[in-house]
Amino acid sequence: MSISTSELLNLRVDLSDALSWRAAQTPRFIRIFQNNKNSTHGAASVRCATNTEHMWLEGVETPKTKSFSAMSYDETTQIASFTVTDVALWQVGDLFHILGDPAALQIVSLSGTTLNAKIIANNGSNTSLDEYETSAGGVLVFDSRPIQEGSAQGEDLFRQSTVESNFTQIFRGDVELTGTAQAVRQAGFENDVAVQLQYATDAIIRRMNAALLFGVKTRRSATAPGAMGGLYYYGTQPDGLARPQVGAPALSMNMINLAAQDITDAGCVPDTILCGAGQAQVVSTFMASQVNIPQGASTVGTHVEQFVTSAGGAVMRVVVEPSLPDTDVWALDSRGLSLLPLIGRALHTEPASTPGVDGKRAILIGEYTAEFKNAKQAFCRISGLKPSALVLA
Repeated sequence: MSISTSELLNLRVDLSDALSWRAAQTPRFIRIFQNNKNSTHGAASVRCATNTEHMWLEGVETPKTKSFSAMSYDETTQIASFTVTDVALWQVGDLFHILGDPAALQIVSLSGTTLNAKIIANNGSNTSLDEYETSAGGVLVFDSRPIQEGSAQGEDLFRQSTVESNFTQIFRGDVELTGTAQAVRQAGFENDVAVQLQYATDAIIRRMNAALLFGVKTRRSATAPGAMGGLYYYGTQPDGLARPQVGAPALSMNMINLAAQDITDAGCVPDTILCGAGQAQVVSTFMASQVNIPQGASTVGTHVEQFVTSAGGAVMRVVVEPSLPDTDVWALDSRGLSLLPLIGRALHTEPASTPGVDGKRAILIGEYTAEFKNAKQAFCRISGLKPSALVLA
């Protein structure tokens, strides 16, 4: 990007492309964020927030299940009766299985909090229903609803999405060149407009990155500026996914696999491990005993960039965030993360020179918010870990 001193200090210059490019290159959390584009008659346009409170619809499709607290089995009729909270959304004829067992069951009748079913296919199961009778309960997993040809019957798939929101936050930086700085010609580039612009953009990226991690969602008022919430705000909500550790154990492959499985079971796809530099080294040690160094190697060090989970073989990239607490690691589905400017307020320069002052000044300013879609299903925090320095010692 080539911007002259005259342009920077006297005109409004759009820096949104420069921000996107530099954010994508920085080794920080912000590079995970994307701006999914809208299609307008075949042409792509950048999505923008249209209000200082930006809202979105949660769109996760969780598996359809019923928890049962008790079960009885009638040997004569070979009917199993499951006690559930309610029988809503399930109908006679629906096929399901008990979590952990392959036998296929079909509902024969429903009433109140009782679901009656019979086995229609053993499917290689080694368990008979009468053995469940003394169990403490379990989970029924809906499989399908067979539909008769020519009928008007069907499965009600309508689901009212919940709404979540975040507020916009203003990010501002100043670029100033004194008259002397503009006039001198010497070694170095501190008096170069493009270099000063690069420094200021990088500083704003760091501020944005911190807000994306630790920001607290704050509604603007006459006394408080608006602020956007970050990963810790949305990712630590009640009923969200979490794997707190007891006794400060070292990070293990099993912990990551379990967190990834939690995300998968909730209906999302784990694709990212977010950790600090120290815990990234711990992840790298998982395979240390199997790393072979060729005799002619001239590079030292190991870094794991991908982690294949036992949760269906999901491939997760390892992203290092230096600001993350060393005792935390996050498993994420990053598809719901987006960074959006308020419409007409993408990062840009504005002239701000004061008449009579020996020098020229411009401000860099932009207003942004972040989407954390499906936070309660897409993010799982592994906390209470042993400090990486102690693990690596």
